[in-house]
Amino acid sequence: MKKIDMHGHLGYWPFALPNCGTVESLLHLCERYDIDRLVASSSLALNYDMVGGNAEMAAAADEHGRLLMYVYVNPNFLAQSCTEMDRYLPEDFAVGCKIHTSYSATPTSAPRMHDLMAEIARRTNLVKIHPGDAADLAKWARAYPDLNIIVAHSFGAGYRGAVQLALAHPNIYLDFCCSHAGRGKIRDALDCCGPGQIVFGSDVDLLDPAFTLAVFEGAKMTEEERSAVYYDNAARLLGLPPLKA
Repeated sequence: MKKIDMHGHLGYWPFALPNCGTVESLLHLCERYDIDRLVASSSLALNYDMVGGNAEMAAAADEHGRLLMYVYVNPNFLAQSCTEMDRYLPEDFAVGCKIHTSYSATPTSAPRMHDLMAEIARRTNLVKIHPGDAADLAKWARAYPDLNIIVAHSFGAGYRGAVQLALAHPNIYLDFCCSHAGRGKIRDALDCCGPGQIVFGSDVDLLDPAFTLAVFEGAKMTEEERSAVYYDNAARLLGLPPLKA
C-alpha cells in the first residue's frame, strides 16, 4: 500500500548510522517501502544551522518531487524564523513548519514559544512539534483551529495523553514513530480515538521505516484503518487526493 511519511529528516546525526544522511538514502527507503511522499526537516537546521539546513532541505525538495519540506523554526530567533517561513512556505514543496523544543531548549510554556506559534499560525495550516506539554498543545489547538498540529512521537510511553488530546481537538494529529515498540499502543489509540487523526511517520533515515511499519502492522488494522493511517489522513493535511479517489 502506498504511504505518506510525515516524519523524516535529511542529514547526518551524531550516531553510528551507516549509509544514512543523504537524499539518496531517503529516496532508496521511500522506494523500498512504497512511500509516495516524505515530509522531512533538516537535521542540520535542528542541531546547528537553521538557515543553512533549511536551504539544504529546500534544494532537495525542489529537485525531488517525492520529498516535501517542513521549514524548521526556532523560538530563540523569532525574526529569523519569520524570514525563513516567508522565504519557503510560498513554495509548493514546503508544506508546514517543524519545532523541536528540546534542541531549542525552549519548553512549550515559554512566552517566546507562544510568540512563535502565533507567527506560524499566520502563515501555514500545519506544524509538527516534538516534544510538547499537553496543556500548551490544547491551548494552541483552541486558539488556532485552522492550524493542524502533529504531535511527533505522541508523547512516547505517555501516548494516552496524546490520544486524549486528539479526542478533544480535531486539529491534533498523532505520529507514533519511536525507538521502542510499545506493544499495543497503536491498537489502543485506534480503538480510543479512531483512525482519522493518526498519521504514519517513521523518523527516516534516523530509523528504518520497517521498525514503525512493524508496530503498525502489529495492530492488525482493517483495510479502512490502513488507508487512513498510511495515506488518506496525511493526504488531507497536504491537500492531496485520497488513496482511492
